[in-house]
Amino acid sequence: MDILQGLSEGEIRRQLTIRQRIIFEGAVYHITQRAPGTERIFLEENDYLYFLKILKDIAQEFHVKLFSFTLLTNHLHLLLQITQKNLSSAMKNLFERYAMYFNEKYQRKGHVFCGRFRASLCNDDAYFLAISVYIHLNPCRAGLCKDFRSYRWSSIRLFTDITAATFVDYQQILSMIDQDIHRARQKYQQILSDSLLHIESCGISGTLSLKRVAGQIGEVIQKITKRHEEKNLEAMVEKIKSKQRMRKIEERDARKYAIGQLLANGYTPAEIEKMLGISRATFYRTIA
Repeated sequence: MDILQGLSEGEIRRQLTIRQRIIFEGAVYHITQRAPGTERIFLEENDYLYFLKILKDIAQEFHVKLFSFTLLTNHLHLLLQITQKNLSSAMKNLFERYAMYFNEKYQRKGHVFCGRFRASLCNDDAYFLAISVYIHLNPCRAGLCKDFRSYRWSSIRLFTDITAATFVDYQQILSMIDQDIHRARQKYQQILSDSLLHIESCGISGTLSLKRVAGQIGEVIQKITKRHEEKNLEAMVEKIKSKQRMRKIEERDARKYAIGQLLANGYTPAEIEKMLGISRATFYRTIA
């Protein structure tokens, strides 16, 4: 749970690089691109589908790993990792190919995108998770949907309930939350739901500010993590109580761990002995 702890403690560090980008193999970036002024990037369903087709092709051609995305009417978000030092050429290829398609289809001239894309370097795991949550909350905050799970043009369904062959490596983010995919999805949805409610209750409206939202997400994750840890500890205590004698090493280790966690949560030795159904001698022998 180091990543969740880092978020809950506000240890989120990032580096915005617009004119002079820091590019290196293995780096993870939050990419944003938008239309100029009040223009739109996507006008109909086929536009979204075509962009996703190009995005898949680019991921394969340039060996880019895509972790999550959201396509909105006038801007988009990508969370990706480069395995070669080719971020600029990959994104240039992506946006130029879509711009050519868009201008030809709608018989127009001029810029489809508002200048150069923005790339934010993700230089720690906490920011990596925060940006994924931020990306998936954008459609709700932009008023495009009431339920983030219902927004079609994002990777959200892969994080909540769909297991399918895809070019999006959603499992890497979920595995940072829990190694069990089912539990990870439950926790991720809880983080999204609670974060959205918490952000709204704090009066943060309009376009999401990552800097402001990251702190709100951290508070929510801290609460969710604490609840899950409490549930796991309660289940462990019940299991230990059901064991009259512990002969296996792993069973004794589990009891030692449970006692340590209970002590860390402020329980006294007497309270722990009563909860686990053990004697004072067993208590001290276990923690010795």
